[in-house]
Amino acid sequence: MGECTYCGSSERMPFKCKFCNEQYCRDHRLPENHECAGLEAFKRERGKEPEKWIYEPFKSKKEVVAGRKIKRPIDERILNFIYGLDSRKILYGILVLIVILTLSRL
Repeated sequence: MGECTYCGSSERMPFKCKFCNEQYCRDHRLPENHECAGLEAFKRERGKEPEKWIYEPFKSKKEVVAGRKIKRPIDERILNFIYGLDSRKILYGILVLIVILTLSRL
């Protein structure tokens, strides 16, 4: 049970104001209805100029011209593929190659 800070009525589930952190009844739960000092401070702070910050969105490495993606040169794509391989992928590739060669001799 809580008590309304504005009118003093007891409430089973009082509302907590996010501006002044006081408890209020349902009639006085809005900041405008209980003459909230925290709301006035919030409005003053909001009126100040915001802090400067830099926003740099993610830039894609691929160029886009007239709505179409320009693919990287084939040699660059092949090198990226080779460098991206790990030992497990190489081993699987060799095993697949052995199986294909074995089955082709039968």
